[in-house]
This record gives sequence, structure tokens and C-alpha cells, in this order.
Amino acid sequence: MDCIIKHQNEINAEQWNTFITSNSMGWAYHLYDMIGLDRSETYKNLSFAIVDKDNNDEILFAIQLHKTNDHPVLSKLGIKKEKLHSRWGYVVKDNLPKKQFKKVKECFENYIDSYIKKHNIKTFDIDLPPLTQANIDNKTAINPLIYFNFTPKIRYTYVVDLSKPDDRMLADCEETTRQAIRKIEAGGNYEIIEGKSCEEDCQTFIDLHKETYTRTNNKRGIIADDYHKEMFFNLIPKGICRVFFLKQKETNTVICSVAILIYNNTAYYWWGDSKNNKEVGVNKYLLFKVICILRESFGKTGYFETGGAWLNRRNGKTKGLNDFKKCFGTYLAPIWGGEYYKLRPEWFLTLKKILQRY
Repeated sequence: MDCIIKHQNEINAEQWNTFITSNSMGWAYHLYDMIGLDRSETYKNLSFAIVDKDNNDEILFAIQLHKTNDHPVLSKLGIKKEKLHSRWGYVVKDNLPKKQFKKVKECFENYIDSYIKKHNIKTFDIDLPPLTQANIDNKTAINPLIYFNFTPKIRYTYVVDLSKPDDRMLADCEETTRQAIRKIEAGGNYEIIEGKSCEEDCQTFIDLHKETYTRTNNKRGIIADDYHKEMFFNLIPKGICRVFFLKQKETNTVICSVAILIYNNTAYYWWGDSKNNKEVGVNKYLLFKVICILRESFGKTGYFETGGAWLNRRNGKTKGLNDFKKCFGTYLAPIWGGEYYKLRPEWFLTLKKILQRY
């Protein structure tokens, strides 16, 4: 087996996606249309695969990877502090024999070590998606990143088990959330509509996004319109993403929105935005109803990830986001992360040997 590196743009999209969907570490993030997409325009796509040259370039490993300057202020001053970042991690072919796995690992190490040295990369951090079949089946709770030279880290996310009985979907939500959902349902003032791949719906989503981030004093966090256009005109038609709006019946005004990533019978709450003036609880109402809609479409099975958990935050915006994401009858699931352990320079190893003598 002769392992070589092939960049994403050197591989046919169908071949790439077949590999992702055929292996248990794959998720929506790794699909060809998603893997190069990032919310930050400063990120340069370096995603690649490791293929077996001796077997018609069969893909054995694929990784989502970007390079970016770690510090935007220093970047403007011309000071480079570049890093590698894999927001969504990698996929390894299932059941690789040990000998082949070792060769894939060596190919990965050689390529990454060389890139780090050539480009003077400071750090390389990575996370793996929590709702892959591999992670769901990971009963030993071992962080798989340790097998590719990453120092293991862990954080958590909130997940709803969609296989729970019908009567538990609302009952398991926190009390204030149940009250808000029942009140808005009883009022009958809103309807939920699914966003279409059209200019009007895309612009509505963009406008709500900008209004939300301006309201929360995070104008720097506003994402480029092209990112959302990719969502509406590429990902939605391919079934990778679904968008839902909550519309006020009387005024025919869209009050809030959610964008959801879909992969098999699992889903992720990707983005959510709303107008400045709105009834208390509408965001919770919309997301809960969308969870139920998707649960039905999945045949009342699967999982829905509402997002990152920050239990240690006592106040501020992050605590508010944590409280919102946990309130839908969720449980905590691990997000395996890691930081790449780089080889030490030769001079450092020599110095270490000398110091060990004393």
C-alpha cells in the first residue's frame, strides 16, 4: 500500500461523499460541499485526503482543515501567528487493518509535520463532531484523536434523544420553556414555514442575522452574505440544510429563524436569529417545534444537537446561550478535541539529552 496526499479539489465530489457516507466517523460537516466552508473569510481551505495509490486512489482518510491567522489584531500589523484549525475533524476508513492504519498515520504525520515546519505554524487544534455513528457507539469513551498524535481535550454539547416517547418531548423541557411553548401555542398568532432556495427567503435570513448580531454588540461576528447564499442555493437543494421561519400571522412578518444541518437521522442547530422586538419565548417555541418536525421526518428516532454547553459560566451572553440550548430536555454528550503534538526541533532534543546527564 502506497499512501499519498490528495487535496480536496483533486478528488471527485462523488468519490469524496461516498467515502464520508460509507464510514462511521462521517457527518454532514465532512461532505464535499461543506468541508471547505467556514464562517470566517480569513480561513484558507487546506482539506485533504490520504489515498492508496496502489488501489485506484481509494480514500482511506479525509480531513477538514483550514489555515488562519490566530490573532486578527496582530494580522493587521503584519505579524503572523498562523495556526491550523480543523473545526470538524477527520474520517478514517472503518476497520482498517493495523498495518494499513499505521501507514495512514505515518502519511498524516509526515505531511502535517512538514507543513508546520515550512509555514512556521504555532498551533493545530481539532474537534470531532458528536453525532457520528462512531461517537455514538464509543462505549469506551476513549478520545480517538490520541491515535493521530493529538493531546486529548474534551468539551460538551447538548443533545435531545428523539427516540423518547411522544409525551416526554415537552414534559422533559424545563418548566419555563414548557410554559412559553404552551402560551404561544394557545395564542395562535404564529405559523412556521420552511425556507426555500430563493432570493427572498435568503435575504430575510441575512437581514435577521445582521439584526441579531448588531443587537448583541457583535458586529464583528456578522458573517458574509456569500456564506448564507451557499446555505440557501447549494446546501438546501441538496438536503444538507433546512431553514425554518416563525411568521406572525397578523402582520405577515418573519420574527425569527433557525438553520439546521441534517445527516441521516441526526441534526444540528446551526444558526438562529430573531428580530429586536418580539414576544418572549418565540425562539424557544420555534426551535422546539422544529425539533418535533424533524423527529417526525426521522421516524421518531435519532438525535438533535442543540449546541455547545458552558456550565461554568455564571453570567453574560454565554450563560444565556448555555441555558437556552439545554432547556429542551437534553443530555450532555462529549465533543472530543485535541491539540497536535509537534515534533521538537533537533537542537531541543540534543539540549534535553545533555541536561538529563546532570
